[in-house]
Amino acid sequence: MNDVNVVIVGNIAFDVNTFPKRNKGKDKIVINKGGAGYYSLIPSSLFTKTGIVARVGNDFDISTLDSNNIDLTGLKVVSNSPTTKFHHTYMTSDGQSRTFKPEIYEETLITLEDFPKEYYNAHYIHIATNFPYMQKQFIDMIRKNSKAIISIDTHEAYMEKESDFIREIFDSVDIAFIDKEYTKLLDCRAPVKIIKEGKNGCKYKYGNKTFLAETQEKKVIDKTGAGDVVAGVFLAMMAKTDNPVKSLKTAVKVATESIGDYGVDFLIDKRFEI
Repeated sequence: MNDVNVVIVGNIAFDVNTFPKRNKGKDKIVINKGGAGYYSLIPSSLFTKTGIVARVGNDFDISTLDSNNIDLTGLKVVSNSPTTKFHHTYMTSDGQSRTFKPEIYEETLITLEDFPKEYYNAHYIHIATNFPYMQKQFIDMIRKNSKAIISIDTHEAYMEKESDFIREIFDSVDIAFIDKEYTKLLDCRAPVKIIKEGKNGCKYKYGNKTFLAETQEKKVIDKTGAGDVVAGVFLAMMAKTDNPVKSLKTAVKVATESIGDYGVDFLIDKRFEI
């Protein structure tokens, strides 16, 4: 178990994504394996051994996660519930505007007890998008039991209602992944900030050190989870190289690739240079 370098704490769900007028003038509906936990897990596992703390329902085939680089000790299958679903409707072809509707089943919400003690030995632990109160509970528990570097991300649905509380949480971590629109978080006290700037790429900030990892132009097919891809790959690369420039450039490269198709499972068959 000591070979798990990155741990992702976050939802695995089914994404039900609606794309306007993409099916011969009619809406196209695509269902993928998703959730912030999944979108970080799969790309991270392309580079290093990654553990996942999540719950899925009885309709999720976990055999699809059978990989030498994925540890499932923290994954629980709930036999009496379906898997949570996240419904996105994209309003524009570039994916910049969307609606979000969660279909959450209480049994599939992770708890502190789902976190395996062995995962405390990981180098990096990422608290993916989740209810802010739950993110704080996990951070407090991990701080008491681990020397891991803790990172965090959040979602516009939470920022709309709990931005002040989220700011407090972001102040308490080591690495903060921040959408450029979340202005309240841009000066949080996390030592390392990864600012997601959409089609322009991602900016790394640590003290007086700043650099931009730029994207390459790519036709947008599905932007869902691109920010989670950045988080997963950046942490995996940091675990391998301890080089933030190389890590973020690779993360942006993989995230850019991810928007060119639906979901992230297709990335498994890709090869990325380190």
